Amino acid sequence: MTFTAQQIAQMRSHALEAYPRECIGAIVGADPANAELIPLTNVQDQVHREDPRRFTRDARTGYFVDPKEVFTLVSKAQKEGKKLLAFYHSHPDHECYFSQEDHAGAVMFGEPVYPDTVYIVISVCQGAVKDAVIFSWNGATYTPSGNLRD
Repeated sequence: MTFTAQQIAQMRSHALEAYPRECIGAIVGADPANAELIPLTNVQDQVHREDPRRFTRDARTGYFVDPKEVFTLVSKAQKEGKKLLAFYHSHPDHECYFSQEDHAGAVMFGEPVYPDTVYIVISVCQGAVKDAVIFSWNGATYTPSGNLRD
């Protein structure tokens, strides 16, 4: 999947603004060239404060989006004849990889929760974007399928 220079710049900007915390967002549209980037709210710090035993990470190493926010996003997209093309999030001071937590949120009962949706991980090290990798479903798991280039 190819994204526009503007979309890439918006994702990078969102990741830098959130640093040293993880950002999370989605890309929705009928096709990638005309898609809209939608920042989502990372409530990881809040859920960590409220239930640190269940949510052991804070937003420096994790993200959590209120399921209602995702449901609203997907419902609105469907009503408008659009698709959820991608989710993106950042890894502050870490490399781009698809973690066990990323996999757990993207796969249910061995199948992707959002088929045909790619996941983008943006590495931000010491306040600068280092890399961004696209992960796609290969039939069994999510694997790197390319780098995000502007």
